[in-house]
Amino acid sequence: MTGRVAIVTGASSGIGEAIATAFAAEGAQVVLGGRRAEELERVKSAIAAAGGTALAVPGDVRSENDILALFAATMQAYGRLDVLVNNAGVTAAKPIEEMSLEYWNDIVATNLTSAFLASREAIKIMKTQDPQGGRIISMGSISQKTPRPESLGYTATKHALQGLTHQLTRDGRNYGVVASIIHPGSTLSGFTMRTSGRTKAGAGATPQQYVMAAQDVARIALLMATLPPEVNLFEATILPNQMRSFIDRG
Repeated sequence: MTGRVAIVTGASSGIGEAIATAFAAEGAQVVLGGRRAEELERVKSAIAAAGGTALAVPGDVRSENDILALFAATMQAYGRLDVLVNNAGVTAAKPIEEMSLEYWNDIVATNLTSAFLASREAIKIMKTQDPQGGRIISMGSISQKTPRPESLGYTATKHALQGLTHQLTRDGRNYGVVASIIHPGSTLSGFTMRTSGRTKAGAGATPQQYVMAAQDVARIALLMATLPPEVNLFEATILPNQMRSFIDRG
């Protein structure tokens, strides 16, 4: 990825941090988006210490102005954009009868509208730059295949991201923009730490409790980003082999 520019949202931890780190290790100039400025600076410093290049641009993906600022900073620093990773998102678990409209709207804004806004801005750049084109990678979920109980907002937005990805790829053909989506299963993150108490990836008490490392998912993103321009890995599902999922639930 030497000489290529990539934006990664939600880059302050978890899968986003792992993807940004992997891209930088392969030579990309990485722009780190996220709400936590201190954590973005930590990731930026770690990338720099490893010999990479990164730019931290704090902001909230729910804000159109913040997204516009993220892309403006990228263009001011690097003058082009080759890869966008729509990774920012929130998990949500609440029975539908307890969900307020505000709760629903926040999930949609974070998980879906942010991807629309970022993809729109990315295509504006990718369509007009020379050389033309680029890649948009969005982070789906195994919930797009088989939902967890009481996760309506999360599941609905991940299904919508699948449609967004399909349409972006269809419409981007004429100017070299392709879109891909990754559906991870159980991966170490702030969510898994809060819900299960897990602090590290790997084996659990049973084979079904294995948790993937964020770096496992980052390897898929790196593969997608480095395929020839004429080739697209449209969709990838990555999950622990014995995870309870669509594979054994039908």
